[in-house]
Amino acid sequence: MIGESTVERGAGLQAAVALLVGTVGVWILGWNVSPTLGIALMAPVLVAMALIAVRRPVLAVAAVPVLLVVGRVGLPLSIPLVRGLILVVAAIVVIARLNGYGRRIGWSPLIAVMALLVAAALLSTLSGVDPAESLRHDVAYLVGLLLAAVIVVVTVDRSDLLLLAVAVCFGGAMLCATALTSVPNLQVESRDASLIANRPAGVFAQPNELGLCAAMTLCFSVAMTVVARRQRRTGMTALCGLASLIALAALMGSLSRGAWIGSAVGLVVLAVLLRESRTLLISFATVATVGLALLVVAPPAQDTPVAAQRLLSIFGGQGNPYDERPAARAEAIVQMSEHPVLGTGPGTYQEAAQQGLAHVLAARQEDHAHNLVLAVGAEQGVLGLAVLVAATGVGAREALRNSRAPGVRASNGNSQRTPTAGLTTRGVSAGAGAALASVIGHGTVDYPLRSSVIATMAWLFIGLLAACARTRTDTDTQAT
Repeated sequence: MIGESTVERGAGLQAAVALLVGTVGVWILGWNVSPTLGIALMAPVLVAMALIAVRRPVLAVAAVPVLLVVGRVGLPLSIPLVRGLILVVAAIVVIARLNGYGRRIGWSPLIAVMALLVAAALLSTLSGVDPAESLRHDVAYLVGLLLAAVIVVVTVDRSDLLLLAVAVCFGGAMLCATALTSVPNLQVESRDASLIANRPAGVFAQPNELGLCAAMTLCFSVAMTVVARRQRRTGMTALCGLASLIALAALMGSLSRGAWIGSAVGLVVLAVLLRESRTLLISFATVATVGLALLVVAPPAQDTPVAAQRLLSIFGGQGNPYDERPAARAEAIVQMSEHPVLGTGPGTYQEAAQQGLAHVLAARQEDHAHNLVLAVGAEQGVLGLAVLVAATGVGAREALRNSRAPGVRASNGNSQRTPTAGLTTRGVSAGAGAALASVIGHGTVDYPLRSSVIATMAWLFIGLLAACARTRTDTDTQAT
């Protein structure tokens, strides 16, 4: 047992270091040379990795989160690089599966209900106001679903889950780090800090996307830090802990109130799903509550930090006078009333408004409804909303069942169960569930899922949650 544990720890640390070095290399290439030259320089490395990944396909999937930092680079036909990478990874996984590596996808309730969500989007496209635009979004849904499915295929055991978890932590940390390379010249343009100019965004198009990325990364990295510490993986604990700190810094720096709400929701869910994290999270919540209480009691002064002013604006601000989100939400309700069953089609909120369907003129330039439920309802109707609710329910059920799962069998077939034997599966599942909960929390005030990078991160967590549920199901079947 000691020898096996030592080998596993060494392998996990080596994988983490390799991912870190690879991510830093991508970071340097992505920021110091043109994207085209960077991709050309990395092509031989990627080919070599592909050949190796045929024998262990999880390595190919691990490249997706690691390369997210350059994921917004455009390919021909306006295809983001990250989606092209997913298609290449899927091809590698198929080849590996034909050669006997990986496992059969089998039955996965979460993957099945997500497939229904994609099917609902396709149905909405048929009656939408702009089928060509909707089809582009449908392709993005299909690629995301493919990513989630291949994650289930390549995660044969807990070492594969750990490898993907480390990749996700570092990929998210590098995305967050892009916003920390310079100190922005913030300009508070309203008395209550509800409007601030020059907020950092990193590689993202706008600060709220950075905020949601940081919220998801924080929730997942905290979970993996707890797992690594309980399993006495010193290197992995340090790496995931560093990722948590970077994500926290980016979350505060983004000044995204929606992301702050999302991260709070996600961390509460993490405490529910992963009992080992409760002491840490309760301590953090106590400090945060005391700090917030002091801010509320003491009126803000001239030298009050911008982040504190921004936080107070959630509770007592007058609101941004240039904020069109109320109008965008009202427009979404109008579109839902006019297209109740199938909606206007995926991704066509703005097109529907600009084609004269808008009753709220202030919303004509808005890209979406700034609310997850209203955005899906306007674009995919009652059918899309029903499937979204079903998907949320199935995901919550799987996450709860994973959190109560006993220890898993060791890879050598030994049926002995130890207190930390199932911690990897429970921790990855809890972290993924918490990250997805942060998306829902953020979705109450915004809808940043238009970003290809943010959407890919969400699909990564869906795939990890499905893989953990499948691992639990396989274990239960073997035990009977």
